[in-house]
Amino acid sequence: MRVPPSPPPSGSRRARSGIIHGVIASLTSWRPRDRVALAMIGATLLGSLALYMHSAYGHGDITLYHRYAKAFWLGSPPLRSLPAEYPLLSLLPFTLTLLPPLPDFVSVFAAWMALLFVVGLVAIRRRESASAAEVCGVYLVLGCFGTLLGRYDLLPAATTVLAYWLAKDRRFTLAYGMLAIGTLLKLYPLLLVPILVLEQYRALNLHVLRDRPPRAVLQGVALFTGAVVAVFAVSAILNPGGWLGPFTYNSQRPLQVESVPASLLWLSGLLGFPTAPDHSFHSYNLVGQIDGILSGMTELALVAGCLWIYWRQLSGRMAFGRALALCLLVIVSTNRVFSPQYLMWVLPMVVIMEQEYDVTWLAICALTTVIFPYAYDWAGLHGTGTPASYPLFFPALIAVRNALLLVATLRFGQHSQLARDTVPELRATRSPAA
Repeated sequence: MRVPPSPPPSGSRRARSGIIHGVIASLTSWRPRDRVALAMIGATLLGSLALYMHSAYGHGDITLYHRYAKAFWLGSPPLRSLPAEYPLLSLLPFTLTLLPPLPDFVSVFAAWMALLFVVGLVAIRRRESASAAEVCGVYLVLGCFGTLLGRYDLLPAATTVLAYWLAKDRRFTLAYGMLAIGTLLKLYPLLLVPILVLEQYRALNLHVLRDRPPRAVLQGVALFTGAVVAVFAVSAILNPGGWLGPFTYNSQRPLQVESVPASLLWLSGLLGFPTAPDHSFHSYNLVGQIDGILSGMTELALVAGCLWIYWRQLSGRMAFGRALALCLLVIVSTNRVFSPQYLMWVLPMVVIMEQEYDVTWLAICALTTVIFPYAYDWAGLHGTGTPASYPLFFPALIAVRNALLLVATLRFGQHSQLARDTVPELRATRSPAA
């Protein structure tokens, strides 16, 4: 006589039923609008994965990540080959293409990014509002249709948001750690450290120009500096000839065709200055007679913009969160490269500050997806060859999007300026994490 299998312990049944009940209860507590938005976002991501990322040209960056991960872990010798353009810590998300080691590493990486995306939206919903989570999800899906699941930029963006929340909770040591991780993933969070320092001074009721650096601030800056220096030192040991790649690679790049300075260069071509397409550094670019001048001007604009933000925050005229968001906007607007995934850097913080839909940002996001991948397809910009010229509609679309981005940045900066007495004063914290 066959003996039926014994049922699992009642405790495990209760645990599983409790988890399932909790998930169901959480979903049923959402407003119908939230559930519809989640379904639409999920359907769009599935469409991106099935229709674009598995197309002939939809997974180039994931293939590059996969190649970098295999070369580092499985190369001969292992642990020596570093990414040419990314810091050492980028190998952590690149390794996700190998976990699990399935032939379809594109779907594997996309699944990890989808998980991070969902966790991020849930976190924004809990920390901010249901409206902010919806707006952030819609913006990201609309603006990063071809890159949201195919790039790792959600990770450094997440470190920035976490640093903001940790600083709000006065857990500054962890906030410095988050910015260090972000810097070791994609470099740009380095420019946010002064904003965090100024906020910590304000939390301690101290002034940068009048008071000696407190021990808590020195510890935070030391943690950030030590972590970044240590990881680059490990990179130098592993690959003495390639550890500076993230700096040299990006410093040698021409103006990428989607960047704001490239749009200015294109406009100069309409005025008679020579310009020409270029394909190098894994991107389509624009070169011309005054590209060096424009590069220098935008680098000065980056420095001036960041210093202005620091000064406004120092003088009590700009709140911490808005200073972070505006600094990110300045970084993207003045960069010689504006890949479509860079929207992931700015959108979460902009949404957390604004909390609701904005027509200008909807247009920026929609145009970004029209440009990439669709305008690239219409213009036949695939492969490694340099085209004889760009079709007129291609740089024109980019110029319109970039003009809207500059308008949004200037408007955000204008709305971020406060009177001195509108920034709330905080009592000095005695927490060791300060």
